Amino acid sequence: MTTQVAAATNPTHYGNPSTGCESDEQAVKVQGLSGDFCSPKCDSTGSCPSDVPKGDTATPECALRTTTGDKYCALICQSDSDCGTGSCQKIMGVGLCTYDASEKLAVETTMTQVAVATNPTHYGNPSTGCESDEQAVKVQGLSGDFCSPKCDSTGSCPSDVPKGDTATPE
Repeated sequence: MTTQVAAATNPTHYGNPSTGCESDEQAVKVQGLSGDFCSPKCDSTGSCPSDVPKGDTATPECALRTTTGDKYCALICQSDSDCGTGSCQKIMGVGLCTYDASEKLAVETTMTQVAVATNPTHYGNPSTGCESDEQAVKVQGLSGDFCSPKCDSTGSCPSDVPKGDTATPE
């Protein structure tokens, strides 16, 4: 008697590609990091699925971009403890939950190459890149820096601010 078994895919988004990705995900490898992970595309508003692997406390964010401009989600972490069975690898000041890429994949997959994207809004952290119309600025007497766009000829500034910010651009 023979029993056939199929490799199960991960029950949530952001899992280990060695056990298969969800149908709306790609196995991704970030340039400059040794690990990989399953990643869904960001939706049209820049949001990401919130279901994460058991034990993960990292935050899903639209943080990656392919060479063709497609945007993908990743789990943003501070330390390994945020990543359950994965590890927190940092690149350009951003921590991403990844899995050991040396494991043999149980399912056929095509690895998508991605890079950490620039900030998705104006006024972000320069360590993750400024928008094309911004410069990294440091205000004398203050510690820290930020991305700053030029205001237009009427004195109006872009109004898109990082998630969680409530300050008004002027």
